[in-house]
Formats: sequence, structure tokens, C-alpha cells
Amino acid sequence: MKLLLVAALMLGCAAEVPEITGVDEDAEDERAAEALTGPVAVGSSLTTIADLNLRSGASTSAGVLRVMPEGSTVTVVEGAPSNGFYRVKYSGTLGWSSGKYLRTASTAFACTGTFGTSPASDGKYFLTAFGCWVDAAGVRHGDSGDNCIPGCLSKLRSAGICPSSLTGKQCEEKLTWFTADAARFGCGTKVKITNPANGKAAVAIAIDNGPACWVERSVKTPIVDASGRVNRYLFGEDKGASDKAAVQVEVVPSATPLGPA
Repeated sequence: MKLLLVAALMLGCAAEVPEITGVDEDAEDERAAEALTGPVAVGSSLTTIADLNLRSGASTSAGVLRVMPEGSTVTVVEGAPSNGFYRVKYSGTLGWSSGKYLRTASTAFACTGTFGTSPASDGKYFLTAFGCWVDAAGVRHGDSGDNCIPGCLSKLRSAGICPSSLTGKQCEEKLTWFTADAARFGCGTKVKITNPANGKAAVAIAIDNGPACWVERSVKTPIVDASGRVNRYLFGEDKGASDKAAVQVEVVPSATPLGPA
């Protein structure tokens, strides 16, 4: 009886186990609006922006060889796409994957934790505003969505950047030219933020965590979250993620003065 039951289970289970697949390549998806198209250099690397199927052929009807997790790196085997699919190699397996969910290194984006932890390879970000700061006229500005306590406060004090006698809010107001992204650049790191549209640039210091990955994923682009002083100097107003205010960001020496560059 036990042998018959085991045999029945083995026969039944084989038919009932669902196929594990990645993203539906035929479904409507806002990420597909920036699909990879056209020839790509053989041997170059691409990144998946979703859990993506590696198929045996260049169509959604071809069998799934394996599913590549979001953020995986694949190598291009054939430069010209076929039916929107690229022939690539992943962990030793050759197959075809949809260009809708593949990106070159300069445009690929993945943020899956709490905060972004890796700088953008091309230095391109969107700018947003946060924190407590003081404008050029000495007027103080608050932030209803922020507690104005830098996540890096203890490290800023240890480094002598903010005296221990100052509260978190006073520290932000003292620095004025600051940014979050400490998980990406490191507490106390200085960055030069440039608005390529008008050439204006400002140097700010990383003092806090954020922005959250869900915010970056909503615009599919890394975000540098900076003080209103930085925002208004570069753009004339505070910016939000939906504004998609494009900036170029680069790390600069720690001795670089804060403010307009």
C-alpha cells in the first residue's frame, strides 16, 4: 500500500508543480517604456530590472531555461535583437531575454533594500528636497515631513563637523548645504551637485539616510535628497521626485567648501 501511495504521489506531483517564471513579457508595464532596442556590442554587460525569464528562443512561447533575479548581470552573445529579445549568457546558460527588462550599465537601476547603497555608475540622479536649513537672508526653514535629526549626527560630532553642543536641527541649520544618501556615499562625504540645464553647481555634505528605495523605484532613477538651499540655488525651487529634476553628482575632496561651486 505504501509503495502504491508513493508512486501515485510521484506521478501526481510532477503534473501539479507550477512552472516558475519571471515577469510577463507581454504584459503592459511602465518599465517597458524604456525598453532596450537596437544592436548592442557583443561581450557587453546588461542588467535585469525585473525577475526575468531566460528562454530557449526569441519569443514568449519559448521554454523558460531559468529565471534571473532582478539586478542580475548578463553577457551579450549576439548584438542584434530578434523579435525584441537578446541572446545572452547568464551563469553559464545561453538563452534569450526580452529587451523590455534589460538595461545597459549606464541606465540600469535597482534599489531593493531600505535605502540606495551604491552610487549611480553614470552619476545621474533626480534632485529632491528635505530638512531644516537657513536661506541666504538668514531665514530658517523647517520640514513637516522630516524630524531634522541627521542620521549621521554622532559621526558628524565625532568628526568635529557639528559641535556636540548643537541639537540635530541646529546641526542641519549650521551646515545648510547638505544631502541625505549617506548609505550611498558615506556620512560626512562631500558631493558636487550640478544642474546640467543651467550649469549651476553646489557642494553639499551627506548627513542623513534616505531617500527610501520605494521613492527611487517610483521614478526608476537614483535620487539625491538635498536641502532646500541646494534645491533653490540649482533650480529656484524645492523639487520632488515626480519633478524628475536631473542633476549630475560627483564625490569631491573633504576640504572642498560647502555652497556654490
